[in-house]
Amino acid sequence: MSEVIATITHLYIYPVKSMAGVALQAAHVGLDGILGDRIFTFIRGDQAATNSFPWLTAREVSRLLHYRPVFPTLPTPSQPIPPIQIRTPDGLSHAPESPELYSDLANQYGHSVFLLKSSRGIFDCQHISLFNLRSVSALSTESGADLDHRQFRANIYIEPASGKAFDEEMWTDCLFQIGDQVLTGVTQRDTRCMMINLNLETLQQDPRVLKTVVKSHQRQAGLYANVIRPGIIRVGDTIRRLPQPGWTRFATESASE
Repeated sequence: MSEVIATITHLYIYPVKSMAGVALQAAHVGLDGILGDRIFTFIRGDQAATNSFPWLTAREVSRLLHYRPVFPTLPTPSQPIPPIQIRTPDGLSHAPESPELYSDLANQYGHSVFLLKSSRGIFDCQHISLFNLRSVSALSTESGADLDHRQFRANIYIEPASGKAFDEEMWTDCLFQIGDQVLTGVTQRDTRCMMINLNLETLQQDPRVLKTVVKSHQRQAGLYANVIRPGIIRVGDTIRRLPQPGWTRFATESASE
């Protein structure tokens, strides 16, 4: 029998890596992740041929977090990448391919940049990220920092049924049913970098955040999952953990197909 372990409280996609997230009430999940998530990234021209992580991120230009992607219509299976505009901190709107946006970002970075687009998503690791809101509160207390949950840039923020922080640290290698349709396999905990130090309003770093995650949580906070069965998820949906025999049976059946 499945066990309800959490409820979805917030949903986000990040159409452009390292720019602001887009809050959703419902999202279409495909086999490559949530539609519209991480479909664009800007590449650092001076790193493109030599660095395995050439993306332009808020590590290099913290102001990226104040650039806001806007979808006139949200992604759907029939239109997974609808037209998008990016609103700059100065109030201007540009298409991602706009020369004006390229020039703006290049001036801030100090080198040329160019755009990469992928309908399959440009992820650092796995398709979907999840974060426990009780863990956000606990990390805020542990670090002494005033944390905004959005600093962790997860797709799915949850309220755990137990009401406890860090329950999710025991959920790797589990099969989750999210809502009525979507199945995901939780693959690993999320190893963190200095991005979680950045205050989303001031863009100032508070190194206590990452130091706390490193010292007390093996540098990991949140979960990564891969999609097994697509569908729609919504704020308010429950997340059920399927028993281990179900996972074993599913893996066996998939391997035989």
